[in-house]
Amino acid sequence: MEMYTDNINIKRRLLYGSYKFLKNIGYIRIKNIFKNYANILIFHRINDFDSDTLTTPTPLFKNMVKALRNNYKICSLQDLIMRIKNKEVLDPKTVVITFDDGYKDNFVNAAPILKKYDIPATFFITSGYINTDNILPWDKKSVLRHPLMAWDEVRELVQMGFDIGAHTVNHINLGEASLDTARKEITGCKAHIEREIDKEINTFAFPFGRSNCIRDEVIEIIKEAGFDCCCSAYGGKVTKDTDLYNLYRIPVYPNTIELKMEIDNFMTCFDGKMKINLWPVFGLFLSNIWDIEFNSQVFSITNML
Repeated sequence: MEMYTDNINIKRRLLYGSYKFLKNIGYIRIKNIFKNYANILIFHRINDFDSDTLTTPTPLFKNMVKALRNNYKICSLQDLIMRIKNKEVLDPKTVVITFDDGYKDNFVNAAPILKKYDIPATFFITSGYINTDNILPWDKKSVLRHPLMAWDEVRELVQMGFDIGAHTVNHINLGEASLDTARKEITGCKAHIEREIDKEINTFAFPFGRSNCIRDEVIEIIKEAGFDCCCSAYGGKVTKDTDLYNLYRIPVYPNTIELKMEIDNFMTCFDGKMKINLWPVFGLFLSNIWDIEFNSQVFSITNML
């Protein structure tokens, strides 16, 4: 077991070392100089009492935010939508921060850090769970409590300058729900949020975020409801030619360097597949020795977390 762990550590050092070396000599900057993409990141929970794949520890989140502020160009989701509508070429250093579900720790832990560093963000909330004691289905198995925000906290996020987006009323799978149910969940969420915050919203993220959790007929309902975009959650870059109703988002990585590797287009994961984006021979070599798996909510290194 110890030898296996040592082997994993060697793989980690090799991958990280390769990335740092190529970044230091300017290779990554040159490789991306003519690239046209942006990165939309997803977070869920920010706290220090859980360690599951939905949770980012508060100190790690702070380090990630500082790294993003110092090395990349952070913009709001609204700004990115306008750039795509105007067919503007996107700087590959562009990063957008989003949160899903509406956990209370977003307000308690994440918002103060974002505000301190003047970082914009969009919070996609599941309206039927806000201001209630209802527990999201996957949290019912946990011995830990994961409360959702109150409407006063959502309104305070708006006052702080953050954007609120819709995530359905009850966090249902829109790939399986009837069209009548989907319409009620989408329009009902939008109406509920707008009534509570006294402000129109125009961004939507579909629950679970996988490619099979949405379908074309539901996308039409999202458009008809007055949303300007629909966000997924299975990885991928956004370009000036991206369909606004299929905006790829990148689930959070388990540490800052891997997050930077993704943003820098060194290592990318899309729909469960990992790829090293270098010249063919070296990229294939690193991909083969570095075993990375995709979890439904987070990109994690096999047997290391």
